Amino acid sequence: MTPFLSPSRIGPSPADAPFDETYTKAHLQIDLTIEGDRILREIEALEVEKAQVESDLLDAYAALHTVEAQQIAAASVHVSTDRIVADEIALATGVGAGEVARRLTLATAPRRHRLVRQALRDGSTSLHRALQVVSETGLLPDADVESVERSVLAPSRDGQVVPQRTFATRLRRAVASVDHRGSAERHEHAKSRRGVFGRLTEDGMGSLTIVAAGDVVAAVLDRLDTAARARRDAGDPRSLDQLRCDLAGQGLLRGPLEPGRACVGPDAPATAWLVVPFEVAIGESDASCELPGHGWVTARHARDIMTRPGSVWRTLPVDLRTGRALGAPTGSYRPPRGMVEHVRAVDGVCRGPDCEVLARRCDLDHEVPWPQGPTSVDNLHAKERFHHNVKTAGIWRSEPVDDDGLAWTTTTGRRYVTRPKDWRASLRDCGPAPGAGTDPDPPPF
Repeated sequence: MTPFLSPSRIGPSPADAPFDETYTKAHLQIDLTIEGDRILREIEALEVEKAQVESDLLDAYAALHTVEAQQIAAASVHVSTDRIVADEIALATGVGAGEVARRLTLATAPRRHRLVRQALRDGSTSLHRALQVVSETGLLPDADVESVERSVLAPSRDGQVVPQRTFATRLRRAVASVDHRGSAERHEHAKSRRGVFGRLTEDGMGSLTIVAAGDVVAAVLDRLDTAARARRDAGDPRSLDQLRCDLAGQGLLRGPLEPGRACVGPDAPATAWLVVPFEVAIGESDASCELPGHGWVTARHARDIMTRPGSVWRTLPVDLRTGRALGAPTGSYRPPRGMVEHVRAVDGVCRGPDCEVLARRCDLDHEVPWPQGPTSVDNLHAKERFHHNVKTAGIWRSEPVDDDGLAWTTTTGRRYVTRPKDWRASLRDCGPAPGAGTDPDPPPF
């Protein structure tokens, strides 16, 4: 990079003319403008190179998909090749499985998205925009997809790069222009994606999103607003936003969720599991506490939750050093309820690689098939249905390894090891666990 010039080195020398500060600043501004333009051109060139590399990346995705599809076909089992390949790439690269799946959709449809793929190879569009096109044209026939892509990839009238907002507008407009199937089918497709989503935030709060039909959302909001305003008129000091939120929460927690089942009042069966290590419960540690499947809350928030009226405490004995839950085996094939709960406590989540599905939502799989393998805590593992199926089908293999690990071998021969859940992980963030490095059986006082 060309170094910036200081004012003392710009303009006439003192021997030639008196120092002119205005002249110096003008020349400095020109130099900065030239340098800024040079850097911007470098960025433009790098973006082109990046797009071309991303085109090569999609080619590699497609090649891996072809190889693994042949492996799965040879096994004569019914599993999703797309899911297998997406997980394989996500585990190897650290890219999110959802992002990998979107790229894979583009990679495996080169004819359908011929123009976008060519634009990527030329460096005239980005992978981000290409994936936007894929997402918005999912319901269109191939011929209409080509029409949309031709429209959105057209250069601007002045030859400049089309800005992102203009691109998004072009895309929506082009899709609407060719979508002959009408809004009714799009609406039905959208309805299939309805759901409820939530996440915890760092301040001890959380957000809940409901994706539903527009009339349902409007009716719910109207009902909440009417009820909130009635309470405000009756003297409730809370703001309308606070009232709407509190009323929605109360309705979901205490209202009937099953057909014909009446509301059972404030003790309705709504449960939130909270993992509070003993040290946190008694105030000796301020380690964060887990809401399994959702996130973490502060120690102060956890102590507040566990001491509220109606809270129910259950103890989970764990190894102080490893954080692993402790358990005992049985000789029958179908594990008793106590063993099921114990295995799920040991594993915490699915034992598949990089899987966070809660153990209580998973199958229990005999690692060594019964009757050769016992029905015991050591031989049972929580596996969500996908990981259970690919292991049973022999697409991926899993086997026990040292330190209670479960080693998975994928179709490409990559190896990933998962271990039982460490229920005291947050305490380790705060320092060594109690008893670490000491005699496991200290003498009595």
